[in-house]
Amino acid sequence: MLRCGQMMLAQALICRHLGRDWNWEKQREQPKEYQRILQCFLDRKDCCYSIHQMAQMGVGEGKSIGEWFGPNTVAQVLKKLALFDDWNSLAVYVSMDNTVVIEDIKKTCCVFPLSADRADTGSPHPPSASSQRDELIFLDPHTTQTFVDTEENGMVDDQTFHCLQSPQRMNILNLDPSVALGFFCKEEKDFDSWCSLVQKEILKENLRMFELVQKHPSHWPPFVPPAKPEVTTTGAEFIDSAEQLEDFDLEEDFEILSV
Repeated sequence: MLRCGQMMLAQALICRHLGRDWNWEKQREQPKEYQRILQCFLDRKDCCYSIHQMAQMGVGEGKSIGEWFGPNTVAQVLKKLALFDDWNSLAVYVSMDNTVVIEDIKKTCCVFPLSADRADTGSPHPPSASSQRDELIFLDPHTTQTFVDTEENGMVDDQTFHCLQSPQRMNILNLDPSVALGFFCKEEKDFDSWCSLVQKEILKENLRMFELVQKHPSHWPPFVPPAKPEVTTTGAEFIDSAEQLEDFDLEEDFEILSV
């Protein structure tokens, strides 16, 4: 689950810096932004989205080191780690109770610089629902890889960061209903386009995976955009101490959806 979270966020960063049309080719010289993205996910404690950081931040979600993470725990961890990521400047929103609140997302993005992107919801030009039929294409991270670190020239051997085997397919009915959907919007107009698509293609279905509402529900606790805690250390040093993780509130788990 940790690796799946890394894969999803890495794809968002590629869209953020390199665009949706960018494709990796073996042995091809890559832009400097690509190498910097790789640096975020190296298996080192001082890398923003390393497996060490994710596991340690999970302590604040009530998960001991080595304990199984669910989709919601991974999403909450990535949201909190993103607060320490000044380079990517992502506004991460995690919906609760299967409900996406447009008002809350726009509030979240407004507390970031104008250049901030949001890694909360979908592609500006995704395929229509009718073109996905009843099968999913998936990548399986359950492959043991050799540890990779930065080389002397500052580059990273990136072959194990990519799928070297053909993706596989599965029927959507075989999907575990405990699932997190991740979408990335680069600009507000992309988010507005995503909302329109959801209302047109998704919300018309009888069995909906989630709801989309304009206003924050009145019976919910007030929405407070996430903010970086006032600390004088780096993110890596900050999460060294489990006591300092108490600044973060625990969140509820996702609901299990019935299909």
